[in-house]
Amino acid sequence: MTTEVSPTRLSVQRDTFVQRDAVKYLSDRVVLTAVFITLFYLNYASSLIDAFANIFAVDNDLARSRTVSGAEILGFVAIFVVLRDLRTERVLRWWDFVAIVGIVTASLYPSEVCRAISMTCLGLFFIARSDKRIGSLGQLCIGVAWIGFWGALVLSFIKPWLLPIEAGFAFLPLSLFGSFSLEGTIISNGNGHAIDVLEPCSAFRNTVTTAFIWLSMIKIQKLDFQSKYLYILVIGVVTVVMLNTVRISIMAVSESQYFFWHTGPGLWIVKALMLSGILGLFYFGFRTPVAFQPRE
Repeated sequence: MTTEVSPTRLSVQRDTFVQRDAVKYLSDRVVLTAVFITLFYLNYASSLIDAFANIFAVDNDLARSRTVSGAEILGFVAIFVVLRDLRTERVLRWWDFVAIVGIVTASLYPSEVCRAISMTCLGLFFIARSDKRIGSLGQLCIGVAWIGFWGALVLSFIKPWLLPIEAGFAFLPLSLFGSFSLEGTIISNGNGHAIDVLEPCSAFRNTVTTAFIWLSMIKIQKLDFQSKYLYILVIGVVTVVMLNTVRISIMAVSESQYFFWHTGPGLWIVKALMLSGILGLFYFGFRTPVAFQPRE
């Protein structure tokens, strides 16, 4: 006695097994990639569109195009580099999925504060994990939140004493020429032109951005932390502070210099110098062998 099996039934069973395997082997990397693509879209899609619209417009507004920086994009590149290392491993637990769904849902609310808190919560949730890759994702999430929101919030509290210090440093080289004067955060050239060093002129945000790029470069190059990396970070921070201070000093010279370096091409020259300088410093600095390392 023989049993006949219908080819149609075999086809249905095969399709069912394929669907089950697809769900079963849906890796955590795929889930996390979808999560971070969603977060990037919610936080930066409109800013990128606004930036490109202003840059390529006939009567572009260079100041308005400063809505998103290369640091955030570099940070998400670092996130996707870390995600790539996850391969098909299972690193998330069931309560991780519940928390992620809640955090992404909260990010849908069109509020910068809400999204910054959501990104910070996701970072804190991941940073305590024993898996170094998940911990790296947590560090990068917190860094992104600092660039976008927390850094500006901290600056709003410390600006009463920080801005006069920055104005004082910018005034130092100008004081050699005699005609310049400093009163609080206002630098005057003595001929009717004066500038007021306000929050957008502060190097504080540049230092936060530099620190985040430093972290992102470590993750992108898949390096283990070494103490010498802190010295490289200090050099980078000092460099951007000096460039920003020189820019403020030049803007105080005359009105034409102010417009050139504040909203004109000079702004992009300084930004390009800062970005290329610290990227080069971090890339080559991280790869330089430690000096005076004893040989066995």
